[in-house]
Amino acid sequence: MSDTNVLLVVADSLRAANTSLLGYRRETTPFLDDFAAESTVYTQARAPSNWTVPSHVSLFTGHHAAAHEFEITERLQTGHTIWEELAEHGYDTGLFSDNPFLTGHESGLDRPFETVRATPESWDDTYDTGGELGDWPNGFYYADRLLEWTDDRDSPWAACLNLMDTHRPYEPRAAYDTWSDDSVRAIQEEMGYKWHWEFFAGTLSLGFASLLESIYDGAIRQADAIFERLVATLDERGTLDDTLVVFTADHGEGLGEPTALDAEPPAVSHRLGTHDTLFHVPLVVRAPGQRAGRTVDSLATLTAFPEAVRALALGERPVDGGAFVAPDGRAVASQRPITAGMRREAERICGSAEPYAKRTDVVYEDRPGDRVHKRARWGPDAYETVRRGRTEATDRGAVTVDSVLAARDAVTGESVSLGDPLADVTEFTDASDPEFADGLEDRLDALGYR
Repeated sequence: MSDTNVLLVVADSLRAANTSLLGYRRETTPFLDDFAAESTVYTQARAPSNWTVPSHVSLFTGHHAAAHEFEITERLQTGHTIWEELAEHGYDTGLFSDNPFLTGHESGLDRPFETVRATPESWDDTYDTGGELGDWPNGFYYADRLLEWTDDRDSPWAACLNLMDTHRPYEPRAAYDTWSDDSVRAIQEEMGYKWHWEFFAGTLSLGFASLLESIYDGAIRQADAIFERLVATLDERGTLDDTLVVFTADHGEGLGEPTALDAEPPAVSHRLGTHDTLFHVPLVVRAPGQRAGRTVDSLATLTAFPEAVRALALGERPVDGGAFVAPDGRAVASQRPITAGMRREAERICGSAEPYAKRTDVVYEDRPGDRVHKRARWGPDAYETVRRGRTEATDRGAVTVDSVLAARDAVTGESVSLGDPLADVTEFTDASDPEFADGLEDRLDALGYR
């Protein structure tokens, strides 16, 4: 049995472009900036998908989203995740989050964990969000529950902390809300939860989406502070050097950026489209006992997380060139068309769901330095471009959908089944507990998934 703990921190909806760690103009991640001095920073990391469920399934299993195509109308089978593998090695496992897709939905992404801490019935007001929209505690609550849990462990532990502070609605507490003001908060409160459809319909100007960047940046600063508390406490306890620490995001976020194709909607929130703000995420990894900082500009993929755990925590694999570097310099990201509930909202607000009910596939290939070649398709249309750092490096060019799909399949290989169909479930329900189902539906509604 290994003595190395595993800590995965996922800042939900945190895009790489807005982290000072990677050169953003505002100091949104001061602790990560310092933590990088004794960690490995991957500047070109890509998420497996542009929303929570498929990305986490890929993180947990090591399978590409295009291969597993897991849907919320399925229930995750047992025996496929790194968490269960760690449990077989004697680890205690825990999941800590307010994200209802992880801790409440019957698709069962919480099944691999022995301990799960989700939204409590009540909490101390020091854990309140910094706004009027959120009726749930902020990420400090879940970080403190994780620290309490780790303090009680007699065995090595492995934990996933998903922070919703960077997910809309953006409601950082005043101590971290450095760049917004009352008018920006008022705009967000008036926009409510489902504003992505209002933008797509044209009833809200995209300028309002860019205004939200100031409060979104404060949310990033808060997530950075939560991570700092975790690391500092582990260091004080003398367990940091015995812990593999991975800080990343399950996907990015759009704030009104224009997209490559005329038929593709602008990048607003997440879940729809091919814009790289939805896939380019921060990735900072501190191996047990690591002291020297390192920057890796090669293409990296979060799908490598299980293999990285085997290499850096269990010592089962040699590490050559960075544990998260994409094999053969290629990575893919995918998203199936929107669900039935989102289709209904699109039809209600936009008149038709067809412009938004398309599949996304993105294929990335490494290039010298911090450049990444990107080929993407949105439904029947496709394009290619080159990314450099956080920006586009060349003009977009046309490619065929077939070429994108061929490149995708060359990376993903054969499909894999990870879920069993859920009987009589379309989405957002838990048939075993109607009272809980109502609360879950409200929570998902508050996050804009309806």
